[in-house]
Amino acid sequence: MATVVKVCGIRTLAEGRAALRAGASMLGFVFWAPSKRSIEPAVAAEVIRALRAEHPGWEAVGVFVDPEPDEAARTSETAGLDRVQLSGHESRERTARMPRPVIKAVHVRAGDETDAAAAVLQDRYGADRYLLDTHVQGSYGGTGSAFDWAALRAVGDRVLVAGGLTPANVGQAVDLLRPYGVDVSGGVEYPGGGKDPRLIDQFIQAVRVADDAALVRGSHG
Repeated sequence: MATVVKVCGIRTLAEGRAALRAGASMLGFVFWAPSKRSIEPAVAAEVIRALRAEHPGWEAVGVFVDPEPDEAARTSETAGLDRVQLSGHESRERTARMPRPVIKAVHVRAGDETDAAAAVLQDRYGADRYLLDTHVQGSYGGTGSAFDWAALRAVGDRVLVAGGLTPANVGQAVDLLRPYGVDVSGGVEYPGGGKDPRLIDQFIQAVRVADDAALVRGSHG
């Protein structure tokens, strides 16, 4: 199965268009105001509506940090979201009250990868999917820092992996983890911010090369 690609932190129609044309199947829209990639629900609604008219078959993911269920419901309805991503300290109970299928971020601490794996294997938060991101004190994602991918190989097919992925290293992450999906934000941006279409293309091409290599290995195994 082809690795799902989620491009997160979309703020404009042009960024979303570039990601979908390159082959992304999920776009992330950040609804956490402190983030430099945050977007207002009404603006996201316009972008999502226009992109759906041009590119069918992709999913809009709203990224939240410790949202109240009512807030998540309002934003999901306004923006037209397919999934909710929870990137804070949400409990299993709060996850259950979300208005859309949940991707729950698990922040992986260096040296404590076994706890992250256990959270996924035990379905600790009752989520539809899990996203593994690097733990950085005071941050909730988009840090540009990677964790030990090989240490979480056992849960790769159940998760999206994020944290420090770039066109240069995503192939290695896919090869080591064989994940359900990969999630990128800062790794495909211009130095001053904003998504770089060239880097998005390179990123997704690297994922597909790794996918093809895995198929070849499988056919000879």
